[in-house]
Amino acid sequence: MKRLFVGLLLCLTPVLAQKPLDLSKPIPVDPDVLIKKLDNGLTYYIRKNAKPENRAELRLVVNAGSILETEEQLGLAHFLEHMAFNGTKNFEKQELIDYLESIGMRFGADINAYTSFDETVYMLEVPTDDQGVVDTAFQILEDWAHQITIDPVEVDKERGVVVEEWRRGRGAQMRIMQQQLPLLYKDSRYAERLPIGKVEVIENAPAEQLAKFYRDWYRPDLMAVVAVGDFDPKMVEAKIKKHFGHLKNPKNAPERVMYDVPPHKETLFQAVTDPELTNATLRIEYKRAGEETKTLADMRRGLLEGLYQAMLNDRLAELLQQANPPFLFGSASSGSYARTAAAFRQFAVVQETGFETGLRALLTEAARVKRHGFTQSELDRKRAEYLRSLESAYKERDKTEHRDFIGEYVNHFLEGEMAISAGQSLELGKAILPTIQLDEVNKATENWITEENRVILLAAPEKEGLKLPTKDAVLGMIKEIAAADVAPYADNASEEPLIAKVPKPGKVTAEHQFESVGVTKWELSNGATVYLKPTDFKNDEILFSSSQKGGSSLVDADDLIAVGTTTAIMGQSGLGAFDAIQLRKKTADKLVRVGPYIGSFSQGLNGACTPEDLETMFQLAHLYYTAPRFDQKAFLSVKNRYQAIIKNRSSRPETVWGDERQKVLYQDHPRRQPWTAARLEHMSLETSRDTYQRLFSDVGGTNYVFVGNFDLAAMKPLVETYLASLPGTDAEKNWRDTKDRRVKGRKEVVVRKGSEPKAIVSLLYHGEAEFEQNQVLPLMVLNRVLTIRLREIMREDMGGVYNVGVGGSQSRLPIGSFSNRISFSCNPEKVDELVKAANDEIQRLIKDGFEEPYLQKVTEALHREHEVDLKENSYWRGVIGSYVRWGLPFERILGFEDRLKGLTIAKVQGAAARYYGDANYLEAVLLPEAESAGKTN
Repeated sequence: MKRLFVGLLLCLTPVLAQKPLDLSKPIPVDPDVLIKKLDNGLTYYIRKNAKPENRAELRLVVNAGSILETEEQLGLAHFLEHMAFNGTKNFEKQELIDYLESIGMRFGADINAYTSFDETVYMLEVPTDDQGVVDTAFQILEDWAHQITIDPVEVDKERGVVVEEWRRGRGAQMRIMQQQLPLLYKDSRYAERLPIGKVEVIENAPAEQLAKFYRDWYRPDLMAVVAVGDFDPKMVEAKIKKHFGHLKNPKNAPERVMYDVPPHKETLFQAVTDPELTNATLRIEYKRAGEETKTLADMRRGLLEGLYQAMLNDRLAELLQQANPPFLFGSASSGSYARTAAAFRQFAVVQETGFETGLRALLTEAARVKRHGFTQSELDRKRAEYLRSLESAYKERDKTEHRDFIGEYVNHFLEGEMAISAGQSLELGKAILPTIQLDEVNKATENWITEENRVILLAAPEKEGLKLPTKDAVLGMIKEIAAADVAPYADNASEEPLIAKVPKPGKVTAEHQFESVGVTKWELSNGATVYLKPTDFKNDEILFSSSQKGGSSLVDADDLIAVGTTTAIMGQSGLGAFDAIQLRKKTADKLVRVGPYIGSFSQGLNGACTPEDLETMFQLAHLYYTAPRFDQKAFLSVKNRYQAIIKNRSSRPETVWGDERQKVLYQDHPRRQPWTAARLEHMSLETSRDTYQRLFSDVGGTNYVFVGNFDLAAMKPLVETYLASLPGTDAEKNWRDTKDRRVKGRKEVVVRKGSEPKAIVSLLYHGEAEFEQNQVLPLMVLNRVLTIRLREIMREDMGGVYNVGVGGSQSRLPIGSFSNRISFSCNPEKVDELVKAANDEIQRLIKDGFEEPYLQKVTEALHREHEVDLKENSYWRGVIGSYVRWGLPFERILGFEDRLKGLTIAKVQGAAARYYGDANYLEAVLLPEAESAGKTN
């Protein structure tokens, strides 16, 4: 159901069908994907695809996960996934990761795997312009399928890594989930088979138990190989046959049982609290048996459900326009939560004392539909949205990326979901949608919302005096609303044009071509400048952004809250003559978005559209300058929801730790304060409106960037009408130095909060230094080398972390500066030794440099990433905007590869000395409250 339903649940319009469909027919399969089985039962999918060029996405899919574990194996399906990267027949220990990194692939981004209840999936992205690499990639897939070595020594080393992954996920949400799952999966094996497993099993299970799971379940009749990419399909098919055709199924293999979630007559209810939870949630799950998606009738059913839920969610979103909304977020959805089980779900995030109000709102809207139905205009509008989405997918059919296909084929193998082409989707959508009548959509929940198989789950922060509703109270409310008189819905839509009077155009006064990068520059009569790069990277995409100096640096510290909530208020207010609800309905059949931003030192707009909706995007941009709305009701809605969100933010240990870290780092500077209930009182509709109008009233000095599928001749009248017509002067625009500097010297922050046996560590190396453009690449390479080295030391050698994050940058504003951060979570008892290991490695890099293979790995990865970037609209929009902002020559963009080739270990080592050696240092550690060992003060 993936790609089709994503499209269909976003956009369709009634189109007369040519002839009645035979709904008993199976859903067609995309003719461009080859689906076959080997004699041993292994299924394979092959599709040639062009984007991105010289790349392939490969998957080994195993139809086995944690649901199949015995009591002695809890967590070992996931543990086995780890072992696949720790030694196979052809790649000893860490050789596999070492090889893949040597060809430019990144662990985690391009090389990964996941384990769920019912499946384990291994993922590779590899270049295809080297046949040897492709050969090795299929050897890796084969090794994973039946040649993982499961060396007991490596198993023992990996135990700590798996435990750290378990530890990283611990917290209030996990504790709540562990209490809710037994009800949701009542009397089912799923309730006791979370993929992460049990720590005592992870720490103690013998390697033989891993091997047994591997022997039992990794077998060809439970496997699929999926390949999508820029390659010769016949070559790929030959490799699949070579590497997997000889695999044999074990004798007396256990049956792959599909486990049920048994039905239950009674309503199951649970209300739980947790002292570290920051918000309150309610869920009503109406469980039902899972439904197959095999025939056109199944597709029609899915479309009907999608229409119902999309329209109901629109109504729920409208409730947020109230000055005091009944919930912070509300939704209705349906989907599977096990292979054999599905549910219709009503969900809301509510005020901690607002369970009754939120629940009443959810139930009332569902009752309103049941009583009065949707309106024809709602259905027509949603159909129009669906059709536009299908049309856009069809237009992009030759530019669709590998990953958009491969997930669809994985799910086709595992769950029988659709594998359908964009053309088939559009054709069937046009044929099926007109047959779905309003009355049957209105009756959709008759088989969903029942008194049987119902689960009601409430969760809230643990507080003295806070009482959650009882089961009897909730069931009573459900009965009450079912019998109540509910008024019909009024569809408040406007047929007025977005802009009643077309503005008087300005002029393009000068033009300049940057031929080397295909960019055209237009200077406008109002002092703004437009940079345009037509591309063919996407058929149905145009991106734009704008930037002008200023931002929140121009306002006083007391007004930062008002400025920080400005765009949220505008999003609730609407635009021009349209309130937010009317604006959404007015643009429902258009694939367009535009929104303002106010950054620290600049402000502007970001947007995207299809070529068909280009003028609408320009009109919306024009209105954000000339007719912004700031409604009092929208202001109160935003303020009330922010108050609820902020109310319990300090219950979360990570938030308290982050606030204290920020306080020390910026010496309690007034511009670097956390959001609190007291600070929210500085919210001011007048200040938000006045600041926005001041920042956006004069576009002189604004730089606009457009990238995508457009024609310059067609763009010019739109630019002159909607941008050059805006008010603008030659008055100089600039940002202001906000004087918020990081503290100098070596500082340490230790916060003890939280109940989980988990520490979180952040090491910050920072300082003031003039921005140096020629150091951007060496610093980037340095931090990537450091990422690999710390992974090898702290994860693979020490078994002390699941992953280590390393990142850094230089900044020009408000002064030249740099910052680099290393972060990880770990056992509190190991904090000191892991921090020492990180700092020792930094000193080693400064003193001795590093080995050549690390430079080769990182530069090859950057080369491969840049290959893809150069064919992405989003990359060009960002890089053009950045180069314009800092006055850099565009030709430098094309010099990236030369700069990459010119990098040496000595240059990177120099960056280590410059940006780590004499840097200021902040070590911030979060420890559990009861922890006294591990971190010394």
